[in-house]
Amino acid sequence: MSHRAGGNEAPENTLAALRHAESAGSRVMQMDILPTADGTPVVFHDVNMRRATGLDEDVRKVPTSKLPPYRDVLEPLLPLDGAKPIHTRDFKDGQRIPTLSELLEAADEDTFLQLEFWDENVDLIRRSAAIIRKAGRQHRVIVGAPQNAKIWQMCGQEMPEASRILPDSEVYKIYFLWLTGTISWWQPPEGTVFNIPLFTGWEQALAKKIPMSWWKRVTFQALIRFNKWLYPRPELFKWLNEHGVPVLVYILNRPEDWDIALKLEGITAIMTDSPSALVEYLADHS
Repeated sequence: MSHRAGGNEAPENTLAALRHAESAGSRVMQMDILPTADGTPVVFHDVNMRRATGLDEDVRKVPTSKLPPYRDVLEPLLPLDGAKPIHTRDFKDGQRIPTLSELLEAADEDTFLQLEFWDENVDLIRRSAAIIRKAGRQHRVIVGAPQNAKIWQMCGQEMPEASRILPDSEVYKIYFLWLTGTISWWQPPEGTVFNIPLFTGWEQALAKKIPMSWWKRVTFQALIRFNKWLYPRPELFKWLNEHGVPVLVYILNRPEDWDIALKLEGITAIMTDSPSALVEYLADHS
């Protein structure tokens, strides 16, 4: 499963990355959706466009026709173990921000798209739902936002036929039921997807890139330690699988990360920024 369609190997969230990850053998693409000033859903992660394009502006205030190209060089999101900058000019469509319509048209028929919304905006989700239905992809998308229960609810209202990512608040409820022996009380809604981070060290590299006060940093580290204890529960993963719920873990980019994931039974897919490298690793460890 390719995070931002594999941003360590091609420009993140572009059609170039989609094509590269598909050719590598990845069948699920996680990609991010935000609206432009005219309401068009586009494939882009950061609300502020500066990191990716150099334009210090909110993407939601820029008309689709005025979207800037990506920078010539994109630095890796997680600078771990030799992750290299991406030279966007080396790729066809490597500098262009695609619309959701273009993404759906370009994706292979058997590709699943995990579309994560980063704006608590019912109009964005409603427009996206109409575009997804028009493309006939409503049964080959996973929608939601890992950290936002309200967006999860909006997606359920606007796209009830699509699979949905459980938000963190619901994930913690599942763990509570599991640890208290009451998981049998929960009946997973059809299309539920269990999507969690598997902390293997990458989170520390990410934390260094996020400005935080000392108190927020202490709180963040305490939460990481708690979740490192809580999340890896292969018996729970197997229970979820048996009840039709796939288990997705992110963001694992190194062989030592993949070693940990493969030891945990019940994981359905590993999300990575490096799909070609993961495919080669899995071929060697099959």
